[in-house]
Amino acid sequence: MSYRFQRAFCGLLLCAIAPAAAQRDQGGFLAPGDSLKKTLSYERIIFLPQDGFAFYEVPNGDFKGKILPGPPLNPSGSVLDMDTLLTSTITGASIRPQLLSIDTYFKTSDGKYYLTFDRQQDAYVRVLNDAYQGWMSIDEIKSKGFVLTSWLDFYGAEKGNMIHPIEKVAAIRTSPLADAPIIETADELYSEITTIGVCEGLFCKVKVVQYKNPYDPTKTKEENILKKYKGWLQIIDEEGQPLVAHNAHGI
Repeated sequence: MSYRFQRAFCGLLLCAIAPAAAQRDQGGFLAPGDSLKKTLSYERIIFLPQDGFAFYEVPNGDFKGKILPGPPLNPSGSVLDMDTLLTSTITGASIRPQLLSIDTYFKTSDGKYYLTFDRQQDAYVRVLNDAYQGWMSIDEIKSKGFVLTSWLDFYGAEKGNMIHPIEKVAAIRTSPLADAPIIETADELYSEITTIGVCEGLFCKVKVVQYKNPYDPTKTKEENILKKYKGWLQIIDEEGQPLVAHNAHGI
């Protein structure tokens, strides 16, 4: 292989890899880093820094608002009587202080709530998906002890997580390619899908225990197993958004 051809080939390869890497990190949530985990070790909590996060109209743009932990103040200046750990306030130059719905956040099975993002651009992440949508600085996020956790890392990179497809069924393939042969179609109701801790591109390797349909309640769980196999499951779509969810007893 000539040097010129080799250089051109490597360039094409990098171009092919770069979009996959960008897609991998596009969506996810903001989690407290190791330095904050001990101080925020409550059983049920919305994870936000004490002084909140500012967000902007566009990356490097004008200030739009702020998300703060706890409820807004009453007109008298006192805090509303409610669980402050499970409330947050949104406010801004043209946004009156008001409660931000708990549905805004991503909830894990341990009762913790995290602010999500769906896109990255120019060292900013896009948050919120309504009229208040804005961009947060990654530098500010990190300076306040938080880290960006991608959906792929959360759902697939850690060994032993139990997940299921959002669309109820999902193809388990022989390799991490969208057109790879399908081994089997896993069903949320009759399959247990567990991550192995290996990911490539948009896919992660999983092991699947498939149970008989219908399930025979007179027999043991082991007796109801139809087959066991391993393969590759697509974890996120081309935009970096999750195609799977976690079981309560999994993550």
